[in-house]
Formats: sequence, C-alpha cells, structure tokens
Amino acid sequence: MPSLKDEILIFLKDGLLFSLSDPLHQFKIGTSYSRGAYYNTIRRLTDEGHIEKLKKEKENKSQIRLTEQGKRYIKKHQESDRRLPSTWDKKWRLVVFDIPEEKRILRDHLRRYLKMLGFGKVQRSIWISPYNFIKEIKKYTDKLKLSGYVFQITADEFQGFSESVLVQTFWNINDIHDKYLALIERYTEKQKELVELLKINPIQNEKGISRRVLREHLIWDYQSIFAGDPHLPYNLLPDDWGGEKALKFIDSFPNPGTGKKNSRSLKTSS
Repeated sequence: MPSLKDEILIFLKDGLLFSLSDPLHQFKIGTSYSRGAYYNTIRRLTDEGHIEKLKKEKENKSQIRLTEQGKRYIKKHQESDRRLPSTWDKKWRLVVFDIPEEKRILRDHLRRYLKMLGFGKVQRSIWISPYNFIKEIKKYTDKLKLSGYVFQITADEFQGFSESVLVQTFWNINDIHDKYLALIERYTEKQKELVELLKINPIQNEKGISRRVLREHLIWDYQSIFAGDPHLPYNLLPDDWGGEKALKFIDSFPNPGTGKKNSRSLKTSS
C-alpha cells in the first residue's frame, strides 16, 4: 500500500487542493491513520518541499497543493530508468567483476545498479541478463573508475540449466508473480469496500474523486512492483504471469469522468 506520504501526494497529483482542517477523511480509502500522523506528514512534506500551503483569507482556511518538486517525485516513481529492447535476441549477458575490498563502496554501487537494470545474481560478483546493457554498464563503470575490474561477456547459451530453471534460480520471479496476484486480490476487496461505502454515504463519490483515488492507489502499488520486476522476455515467464494479469486488472478500472482505461500508459515488459 502507498504510505501516508504517498497517499497525500497521489491525492494532490492532478492539481487537487484540500483543506488542512479536513485531513482526507472525506475521500479516505484504505488503512486508517491518526490526525497527529496526518499533520506530522504534512509538516514533513512541506519541509521537504513536496507541497506548499495556501491561505484562503475570506474563509480563514489553509489548503495544500503539490509543488513542482512534488510533481517530479511522483513522476520519478511512475517512470522506469530501463530502456528494454522490443525483442530478445536469445543471448545472455554476464557481468563479472573482481573489485578490491578498498573499493567496496563503489562495488556496492555497481551491484545496486545491476539490480536496478534487472540483472539476476549468479554470485555476488557474477550477474546475468538477457538484455544488452553493455554501453550503459561501460559508461557507469567508467564514471566509477572501475572499468579495469569489470568484464562483460555475451553467450549464445547457458549450459547446465534449462531456461525456465535459470530464471527460477537467478531471479525471484515467483515472489514477483505472487506480488502481482496479491495486488489484484487486495484491490478487488477494496473495490467492493468502496461500493458499500458509497451506498452508505453517496456524497463521498462527489466528482468521482473516491474512485479516482482508489485507482491512483492501485497504479501506484503496481508501479512499485513494476520497479522491482526484471522484465524478462515474455517467453521466459510463467504461462499465467501475474504481471500480465495485473495489467488486465488495471485496464478494468475506468478513469472517472473520462471512461478511459488506464493500462495503456503503463510500461510493460517485452
């Protein structure tokens, strides 16, 4: 689930304002929170520069809205730094390194970078990917002054494992699959809860905001899983791949006020 910080930013994403005296109670979907937690989060977001306060003199009320920095924070969450090819050339790329202990901080930076690119860990100093990131890795290791310790290998086949076993061995693909399915189950229940809530208090559906906030939560959580997905070629994934199911599930959520679907704008794996 989005944190309280993320929930507030999601609510403000499209230029909405809300009053500091009415902390999201009108449109709150999901877990409960205390008023103190709300105001502490507002103060922290203001200090971080993600939101700003606006004073309505006539009504003597304060409202908050996103700053440009807050918009960039959301955009960064929504975008992937990876640029994957549209097809797989059936080759495997290995990154092998032997970096001295005195450069361990830079070594850890390299490991995090490889993980961000979607590489699977064979060993702590051997990483594998079906995609060609040779130029990106060369540029990154040059920047860290590690090029002399890092070797890149391209192989036509990887003997000792079938492709399916290789994927299961070097990537947490089952865990990611389960996260996508849990997302579907969680938001199916939330959708039901919202329907019942609106029966009791129809005013909460003013301008479709409650439904839109729920949809934004869904997409936010999907993108959190997506960021940790290695985006392996489709033919290496399980037949019932949860990522594909999650996209179809998101596509079933209409965009309140437009009737448009949502997954068209989401990035997908090859």
